[in-house]
Amino acid sequence: MHRPSPSNVLAVVLAGGRGSRLHDLTHGHAKPALPIGTVGRLIDFTLANVSNSGLRRALVLTQYAPETLHRHLDRSWREAANGLSLEVLDGNIVGPYTGTADAVAKVMDRIDQDDPDHVIVLAGDHLYQMDYQPFIAQHARSGARVTVGAIHVPVEEADQFGVMTADTQGRILNFTEKPARPGEATDRPGYTLASMGIYVFDWPLLRQILTDMTPRHEELDFGKQILPLLVREGSAFAYALPGRGQAAPLWRDLGTLDAYHAVHADLANGAIALDPAWPLPAQRNGNPSLRPAWVEGRLTWPAHIIGEGASVGERTVLRNVIVLAGACIGRDAVIENAIVTGDAVIPDGFRLRKALERGNGWCVTSEGGIHLLSGQAMARLGRLESSACPSAPQRWNEKQPAAPAGYGSMKMLAAPG
Repeated sequence: MHRPSPSNVLAVVLAGGRGSRLHDLTHGHAKPALPIGTVGRLIDFTLANVSNSGLRRALVLTQYAPETLHRHLDRSWREAANGLSLEVLDGNIVGPYTGTADAVAKVMDRIDQDDPDHVIVLAGDHLYQMDYQPFIAQHARSGARVTVGAIHVPVEEADQFGVMTADTQGRILNFTEKPARPGEATDRPGYTLASMGIYVFDWPLLRQILTDMTPRHEELDFGKQILPLLVREGSAFAYALPGRGQAAPLWRDLGTLDAYHAVHADLANGAIALDPAWPLPAQRNGNPSLRPAWVEGRLTWPAHIIGEGASVGERTVLRNVIVLAGACIGRDAVIENAIVTGDAVIPDGFRLRKALERGNGWCVTSEGGIHLLSGQAMARLGRLESSACPSAPQRWNEKQPAAPAGYGSMKMLAAPG
């Protein structure tokens, strides 16, 4: 079979999710709009894969709180490199989308206008670098009805993914969505083969599947309905993500606060090495990649990361903290092991440890001990303080200078102490 032409492949990027396990971090912002260090936003990794793979056309399907994401796409991808033509379809207008497969079904007529041979369905909320051309080529060679992008993940983390087993030809033998007790992969003990949530289909076949199944399901999802059906038919194959060059495969699911916090540490200390030959928009525009910086003789990590436009007062001590753009932190504060969102206003003299003693209901704390300090969290703390001591000065909800709205890029600074 001939190698598929990039001009006959349409990328459909699903970017409408909130990411509920991120709590206040995605309040008012879609998960794909999350900033990632100085390198851009989460969706940029998927779109850079599309562009760098030589694909020419992409539809981005948005829905939850899309305004920040829309502004970013317009600013960073309007004139994308490599001639990528990008169109955004808002589910609040053409939807609503009720499931990943339903989202594609809702835009079938728009896809028909492009008349692609193949459609590659992508998740816009993972951090990874991947050339999609070999993925698409394997699909065309195998004669599969669907080819699923796959990655090995540790067994103890696999209950958050759809997991599968495959034979030596890559044919998927079984698939289970988020199993309570995932089994090990036969080719890698201690790991399970997990779906990356990305798929290649022949468009005429996918169109027929969606046409047949959509009327029978209020919520139609690739992982829950379509993929299990094709696995039972024996027509689903897996494609394991290879590394780039000599590096191990890079793929991160930033679905939790711990994962989001950890990826910044790994970018800063070099544990994640992005391939410069596979550039993101910020790198094309000449902005530096994320790197540790020296301020007053101290190395950045494990101190903190501060977003441009954030304000941090004098004598404030931050340890193991990410401060998003727009946050306002007063003087003489002490914060450890935290993410401070862009709408947060932290008063002078704030001590996180002391505040946590007042009750654990005001602040979300991750399994790994990372505290989420958001505008909502600080408001809850203010109400808690007021109810406990109604006659005392309301220090925690004392009016502070308004923080700029939204997310921005980040720069690396070092914390004192």
